Amino acid sequence: MKQGILISLFFLIYVFNAYSQTNENFLKGLKFFSEKKFLMAISSFKKALEAGYQDPKLNFYLANAYVNNEEFDKAIEQYRVAYELADNQSFQGIIAHNMGYTYFLKKDFRRAIEFLNKAYQLDNKLVQAFWFKGMAYYRLKDKPNTIKEWEEYLVQAPNGRESDNIRKALMILKSENFDFGKDKLFPDEGGTNESGSKINVEPLIDIQGVLDEIKPVDKGKVSDEEMEEIEK
Repeated sequence: MKQGILISLFFLIYVFNAYSQTNENFLKGLKFFSEKKFLMAISSFKKALEAGYQDPKLNFYLANAYVNNEEFDKAIEQYRVAYELADNQSFQGIIAHNMGYTYFLKKDFRRAIEFLNKAYQLDNKLVQAFWFKGMAYYRLKDKPNTIKEWEEYLVQAPNGRESDNIRKALMILKSENFDFGKDKLFPDEGGTNESGSKINVEPLIDIQGVLDEIKPVDKGKVSDEEMEEIEK
């Protein structure tokens, strides 16, 4: 009897220690992510998964880290897992939004629009979905739908984060002489538009503090000691 209790107690201690270690890895991953040390974050999150820790936020943050490390297919895979595990509709909306934006980065603009639509259906506070849907339609050279999405953003959030950008863009798009081949609204297209107006576009918006701006230089923020930790 005592032996059975000891075995059970040992098992419980083992499980508790494994859980604690896993949770520690998750917290370490969040810290690395906030410091933009994305390789370190990925390593810690993967260790948490390997130890059996189950939480949709873990898959979600791992996906975010993959996005920032420009590993988009791996990110989408983890977003899908997080979406299936999530039991909160608002959280599912955020996941769908980030999936949509990841497809945007992959230049799969129609899939991006599909998931951005889903995001807004799940959480109508995600009005930035209209901004990015407009961006996707713009890349598809679909002027009417670009205007439609951006005008809806202004209806939903007249003083929103992207409202000034959208007003500038709409003024240019609605001009009779606008030409997708000549006029360039965004810096990554190269060139300038006829009016000389500039639209400031951040590569990745911040959704409730879980995503930050993608900067390739951040991928190198890993010391020699930290690289050794990754390789363990």
